[in-house]
Amino acid sequence: MKKLSIFIVLLSILSTSLFSQKNTFYSLSDAIAHPADVIILDLEDENLSAFPDAILEFKNLKTLNLKNNNITTIPGNINKLQNLEVLLLDYNQISALPESIGELPKLQALTLSNNKIKTIPASISKLTNLIYLSLANNQITTFPEHICTLTKLEQLDLSYNNISTLPTECTNIPTLSSFYLSNNKFTTFPTVLTQITSLNFLILDDNEIQNIPPEITKMKSLRNFHIANNKLTYLPVEIGQMENLEYLYLNYNKIAKIPTEIGSLNKLKFIDLSNNLIVNIPASLALLAECEEINLCSNKIYELPKEFANSPKLRKIGITNNTMVQIPSSLSKYIIY
Repeated sequence: MKKLSIFIVLLSILSTSLFSQKNTFYSLSDAIAHPADVIILDLEDENLSAFPDAILEFKNLKTLNLKNNNITTIPGNINKLQNLEVLLLDYNQISALPESIGELPKLQALTLSNNKIKTIPASISKLTNLIYLSLANNQITTFPEHICTLTKLEQLDLSYNNISTLPTECTNIPTLSSFYLSNNKFTTFPTVLTQITSLNFLILDDNEIQNIPPEITKMKSLRNFHIANNKLTYLPVEIGQMENLEYLYLNYNKIAKIPTEIGSLNKLKFIDLSNNLIVNIPASLALLAECEEINLCSNKIYELPKEFANSPKLRKIGITNNTMVQIPSSLSKYIIY
């Protein structure tokens, strides 16, 4: 799901030039021979130890892919690439960004995942056309507040860092729809997220969050909510008011009880409650109007409500590794796992 979402954003940015083969170069020497023709330069997996200075002379360059190399620094005069729209620098050895990174007026996508970055320069706030930013798997401990001024930003990936809190300034990004914060250091749910009304995709997996606040009801646009592998022990009844929720991941927590209000999630298509401590399942879970799959594997369930025999749209149900003596014959019409 996450990779697909990212792909769609990047594809839309690249749509005007992605298939223009005559302007796409996979060799630096070929590009140097035709500098004015270079629109897309793909040097991924070229074992580069440094950012090639020759690239800075490609005045018409729009997309630069330098992923999977050994580059340690970005040149201070990268602002010479005034037409650059997409800059892909994932999987390198970059530890810092130059202030000039903010002087790329047309930049729409910047990816720097899997590097060694600790801080982000204030100049990033000048990237007023940035739509997608990935800083996943770096060494960031404090949320870069300068990002909060990027009023066109739609997707922000800060997963696999060491962030434990979010500033209130996060609410200043009116277009933010997807926020990736898995594998960080959150011990409490960042309530500031409930004020970002544009969010429809939120990932908080693999943290140490102990509860979901009642304010979750403010997140009316949320469709995909991932909060697996945390330390949740219960769900607030208010979760039933998340009226647009379609996918809910609560697996690998310590939840013992499911509130009956969960039956109010009329748009829910999939819910993962596996690997918890659940004993009883409310009948309302079986009556979800749009739900096609429910994963209840690895809990302490000993029986299911009779309503599961006639769930409106249910096709799959995970029920293995529970305390049930046998699976009821009434479930035979479903795919059981």
